[in-house]
Amino acid sequence: MSIYENIFHYYRGQTKNSSEETNILQVENNVTKAFINVLQHSSPELTLAFIKLFDLNAVSMEKFEYRYQVSSPLSKLTPIAAIVGIAESRKTIDGKTKQYGIPDGAIISNDISLLIENKIGYNTYLELEQLERHKSNFANGQMIIDKPFILTWKEIRSFFMEQYEHFEAKQDLITCFLMRQFEQFCIINCIGDKQKSKEYFFLRFEKPKARELARTIDSYIWNNKEFAVADAETSNGIGYERIGKTKFATLTTARQRCLILHIGEKDLSLGLETQSKIDSELGIKYPRQDYEYIRYPHEAYIRLEWVESFSQIEPYIKLAYESRK
Repeated sequence: MSIYENIFHYYRGQTKNSSEETNILQVENNVTKAFINVLQHSSPELTLAFIKLFDLNAVSMEKFEYRYQVSSPLSKLTPIAAIVGIAESRKTIDGKTKQYGIPDGAIISNDISLLIENKIGYNTYLELEQLERHKSNFANGQMIIDKPFILTWKEIRSFFMEQYEHFEAKQDLITCFLMRQFEQFCIINCIGDKQKSKEYFFLRFEKPKARELARTIDSYIWNNKEFAVADAETSNGIGYERIGKTKFATLTTARQRCLILHIGEKDLSLGLETQSKIDSELGIKYPRQDYEYIRYPHEAYIRLEWVESFSQIEPYIKLAYESRK
């Protein structure tokens, strides 16, 4: 499944005037919606299990109500009421006092009222003032648990994965499907994961055939006994370097999402020579940009969806590795 098939992932497209702050806010709002939607459309047993994370056991498994962006105070008094904060870290900070701010979501029943505040990003923390201010959104006269409950997104993901086994055994297909989709959504958007995982990059390859080949290439490089490989720490993909040498291959999500082979020194132009052989092998010419002939003559490119069999490209991966002497 690619990022475009995930039911929670919001595809923004190309936005000229979109700031980084705006993009983060869009993802933040979408994370809250995805989390609430999982609980809302799953078995109420899942919501009950979530509530029990806070040792709130005096709650029955009845009908729950779910809200997103709580813009007006709740109207009903309940025996239990609390604020829940979810972020990448349990750390809280003193924030600026603001006149206005609404909770991101709510879970409500006859027994309990929970208001939820969400933050994403490893440099963004829950603000104590904001959490305290959200108490004004409970019904007038509501008794509220003094301290907010704080969870991390990593803990939320772990909770869903633990619950997955339980609901799989019960053959609850809908609840399992929603939890799998949420886990993938978190991988796509690096929620609960400080570093972009390999799966994050694999999912960028849109076609199933290309994604599976990307996984095959990664496994081949790391498990090849003839290779001594280290992570090249590439920012826009998965890079592989020969230990003590430079990078010889990159599964990149930029430049048309392809495998880049770095072959020999730049002045030898071995990439251009190898590109012709690869194009002939695959029966299709890679649409190399004019600047790439000048700037990257040591690189050859392989669109994974054009490859019929891994054996077609294996020799060229070996060639790239061996050229880094």
